[in-house]
Amino acid sequence: MKQLLCIVLLSLLIVSGNHKVEAAGFTDVTEEHFAYEAVVWAEEYDIIDGYADGTFKPNATITEQQFAKLLANYYELESPYDELKKQTAGANWSDEYYNRLASYGVPLNGYFHNNIRASAVKRGVVAQAITHLAEGKRGLNESIQFLLDSYISTGQNEQYENRDLRKFFGVTNNMTRAQVVTLLHRMDSRNFYTISDDAQNIHDNASNTSLNTRAMNGQYQLDKTLQQVVPSKSAWEGTYTYYYKWGKGANEFNRRDAVISNATSKTFDISLTANDGQQFGSVDGTATITSSTKAVMNKSANGNRCVLEFEQLKNALKIIEVDCSAEHDEGTNFSGTLKKQ
Repeated sequence: MKQLLCIVLLSLLIVSGNHKVEAAGFTDVTEEHFAYEAVVWAEEYDIIDGYADGTFKPNATITEQQFAKLLANYYELESPYDELKKQTAGANWSDEYYNRLASYGVPLNGYFHNNIRASAVKRGVVAQAITHLAEGKRGLNESIQFLLDSYISTGQNEQYENRDLRKFFGVTNNMTRAQVVTLLHRMDSRNFYTISDDAQNIHDNASNTSLNTRAMNGQYQLDKTLQQVVPSKSAWEGTYTYYYKWGKGANEFNRRDAVISNATSKTFDISLTANDGQQFGSVDGTATITSSTKAVMNKSANGNRCVLEFEQLKNALKIIEVDCSAEHDEGTNFSGTLKKQ
């Protein structure tokens, strides 16, 4: 009898409570919140986790690195064999997710800089990143239209509907954590969980393109109005690229990419990739600055002989390879003039 009474009293307490039923594990997501079902779903499938204090902070502005984690988890993206070589030194909790996204060429800004990762992600970037994985490579307008047509997202400024697609969507507006989880929940309910052929082909990497190059390609895919660059403290630091398409075939091109980071008054770290159609090579190392515009690297980070001469030009970097045969395929070299991005 006493046990029955306890059960009845407990039932009354539950029914007569203030109805603030919490999503499992989160004290700040109740049934009344618009994203309640989406948050419960995302937690159940290990797409999200919360903060140490037991909150999810659904209304907080989401950063690019937080979005990167949600997107990588939603699609269960595979990890690549190598890792990104960043401009900012030191490990970051989001490295794992950016490595995975880079492997699929996803359009994002923060691949090489921790400060960009920690900044708010814009709606336009979210649109292009999601569309790349769900539908394939698309420009900004096509990405927005895909989200609208698929009922994954809506516009934010009704006065621009059928007049200005970008203003209607609000491409430069920030998003909250709850809003992004809601987008992913809608994608799941509409069966958008298969990776596009474009993204899968980039990950399969038949051309043996380096992870850094795939990340840079993802950056360049972003609409120019959304690309974000952090000013460097050194004139040497930055990302440099050369690309020349000399034929119509898929492998008839030449490409050079260089990322210079951790520059001091005496040295800088250099990451280079070269791709001449079927031939591919990469090298990492540290160069010694010999004058205001020149530097030289004598060996790679692997300890192999690799002599590279660097000359800083106006918004460009000239590279001359003397001997790096131990670091790349025969028929490929790192020589060339690369434009600063």
